[in-house]
Amino acid sequence: MHSETGIIRSFNPMNNTGLITCDLGGDISFTAANVMTQGQPSSGSLVEFIMDDSSNKLQAVKIRFI
Repeated sequence: MHSETGIIRSFNPMNNTGLITCDLGGDISFTAANVMTQGQPSSGSLVEFIMDDSSNKLQAVKIRFI
């Protein structure tokens, strides 16, 4: 697995889920539990992450703010 970068498009603090718009195109979902750095995700934040396709759906993991 290799690192990707993108921008947090949206985050819903009520259910702790959001979407990241990848620099390579497309959106990928994430949960707040996968954010490795301190602070709550917010729209417009630049992040680095790994795409995990081990389950049935693609998800961002090991997310950190850059």
